[in-house]
Amino acid sequence: MVPVEFCFLEKLNNVQRRLRQEINFKSATFEELVQLDMDELDRTVNPAIVLAVSRAFKEHEQKSEALAGIVQFVFMANKVHKLMKDDSNIAEELRQFPVLVGDLLYGKFFLKLCREKLLSFLDPLAQVMETMSEGGISRWLTRDKKLGMAESLKIIEMESASLTALAARMSAELAGVSVPLQHQIEAFGWELGLAWGAWKERLENIEVQSILARANTILNEISAESQLLQLHPLREVYLFMTKQLNTD
Repeated sequence: MVPVEFCFLEKLNNVQRRLRQEINFKSATFEELVQLDMDELDRTVNPAIVLAVSRAFKEHEQKSEALAGIVQFVFMANKVHKLMKDDSNIAEELRQFPVLVGDLLYGKFFLKLCREKLLSFLDPLAQVMETMSEGGISRWLTRDKKLGMAESLKIIEMESASLTALAARMSAELAGVSVPLQHQIEAFGWELGLAWGAWKERLENIEVQSILARANTILNEISAESQLLQLHPLREVYLFMTKQLNTD
């Protein structure tokens, strides 16, 4: 895997360390409870987007690290819920266990929202959780069909791009930037999530590269319009994902 090299790497490590602390239990570790396959992109993308936006707008408060953890809890909870199998041979307690662990992670995200006084983000997070679930339902309903590019991208938008876009926008809002700029940052996060999802679904590489090119165009537009912004952290995330998504 491509090594992680961000100017905010210390903060990213802090987020990941706190996440590990939060999901350890007295009798068992998180990994002993569920076999959740998390690669480097799964562990990195969502919190990195939050922290990169925060650093770009010189917002270094603890709240940005808390927000990065909150978004990652939502991502992990959704991923855990997907572990539930529709198999008649599975014992009922095993079938329901991923749901219970996923619900615990959702509870963790809500508790962190309260502790960090970030409840203003509850409504958009609840909406994106609904969107991600709808994407999962759409995937299940079409499991026996061969989907076209447009149908595949629609599901990816719901399951992946919706969260990365919200992560970027909430971080920009937390940094106090203008609403139009928030929307541009949100669009950048959307394209990164879409490219990531398309890569995971093994869509054609030309489609992945086209999406990444749109993300780069958005960065260039922001740079041209706002000369005073420090966009280096966002470019780091873009280059990180470009390298990752060019691997098999």
